[in-house]
Amino acid sequence: MASTGASRSLAASQRPPQGRSSRQDKYSVLLPTYNERENLPLIVWLLVKSFSESAINYEIIIIDDGSPDGTREVAEQLEKIYGPDRILLRPREKKLGLGTAYIHGIKHATGNYVIIMDADLSHHPKFIPEFIRKQKEGNFDIVSGTRYKGNGGVYGWDLKRKIIRYVRMFMQLSLGIII
Repeated sequence: MASTGASRSLAASQRPPQGRSSRQDKYSVLLPTYNERENLPLIVWLLVKSFSESAINYEIIIIDDGSPDGTREVAEQLEKIYGPDRILLRPREKKLGLGTAYIHGIKHATGNYVIIMDADLSHHPKFIPEFIRKQKEGNFDIVSGTRYKGNGGVYGWDLKRKIIRYVRMFMQLSLGIII
């Protein structure tokens, strides 16, 4: 996905047409959380706004990994505000990792498309309609964005995080070390 403020670079894997009507399409957003109490209301509001303005059918599946900061309680309130048909809280008792959070979320998804987002606002929902448009144009299985091409960027990152990123890239490119 795109970072806040940014990416318009799209890559995709194409599949043969299957004659689906866009009216029956539903998008399941997987939103893994751990200590995202402050970010969660904003990212959910941005998602709801983006989907509503674009008349896109959706559900947001929040997978909280036992956050000690009250993220689960915030998610419960959001479920009450937006309704259990739009916000589905599917918590886990402890921190089990991002990959298994996605698997857990997919098990609960009812949409015929899945969108994977970070709850920390590093992926801005305003790009979702563009991704969906791109998917429909080419009837793609996968549409992916990156903050590292086109007009993308790493806005809001502090100097330490940028330095770590460049050191990692240098090691991968020049030394062949994968970190």
